[in-house]
Amino acid sequence: MGAGVLARLAQLAKASSATWRVLTKLDAAAIAHGSLSTQGLRQLLAAGVELRSLSQLHAKVFLGDDAFGLIGSANLTDAGLGGTGGKSNVELGVLLDGTQQQEASKHFDGWWGSASIVTEADIDGVEKLAKNLPTSVSAPVVDAEPPQFLEEANRLLAEARSANLWIKAVYQDEAAADLAWGAGAWFSSSKRGRPSFQVGDLVLIYAKDAHRCSAVVEVTDSPRRDPAFVVSDGRPEEEGERWPWVNDVTVRLKVPSAVGVPLSHLGFTGQSLQGGHKRLGHSEFALAVRYLAATPAGDATS
Repeated sequence: MGAGVLARLAQLAKASSATWRVLTKLDAAAIAHGSLSTQGLRQLLAAGVELRSLSQLHAKVFLGDDAFGLIGSANLTDAGLGGTGGKSNVELGVLLDGTQQQEASKHFDGWWGSASIVTEADIDGVEKLAKNLPTSVSAPVVDAEPPQFLEEANRLLAEARSANLWIKAVYQDEAAADLAWGAGAWFSSSKRGRPSFQVGDLVLIYAKDAHRCSAVVEVTDSPRRDPAFVVSDGRPEEEGERWPWVNDVTVRLKVPSAVGVPLSHLGFTGQSLQGGHKRLGHSEFALAVRYLAATPAGDATS
């Protein structure tokens, strides 16, 4: 269950008078892999959705009132339900008639009755377990990525278990975003206070005007208040005053912004990054790295 889809479902549930029930398998390996979003699960709970977990669950069933039922191969992910950025899966679903819908509802109710209630504390616990599990990106059977690209993606996933993870918005269009992250890379933060970035933190870069996340960088120095440095890079003086806190970084993974991760895929909106940056969950970071690793080899650099 992906962050983007769960965020949209949470919005719909919050505005709905209906009772919403979601049955999943609260699995640490799926969280480590990036295929189960803890951020999305928390959003469902906050929207009043009843959430339960059933071990060994693998069914994909969607039921609405007494009139709608769908069974198929698709997971609750952007790729499963149509995709973003041209990365949709090939799926097949069967629309149920009235009798079939009632039978499917009986199965669901049976599973629901034997499932365990999921709380915020349960999500916290399984998230901690996920950080200690290994995960990896595998080369596709066809058009495999260069080995060094996959190795870097897998190093990031391994390091993410112990590093602080962030998402950072930068005011760049597609062209600027593709040029910005070479040698001597840096980003700056708001004058509102010294940011909490630490050496070794991993930061997913969101190019605001390109509407994509296309790079992962590692913080290499502590924040320094240096508006003159910002201006010396050719930025307007007012930008130096507005964004004076500078962090030096090194690029760990980079793809063209045109094939980067849409912010909606991670369950965020641009408004949620008005402060410039925020903590990123382990499952969302893993999802982003895996998305970037799926970029065609000719388009990717590392």
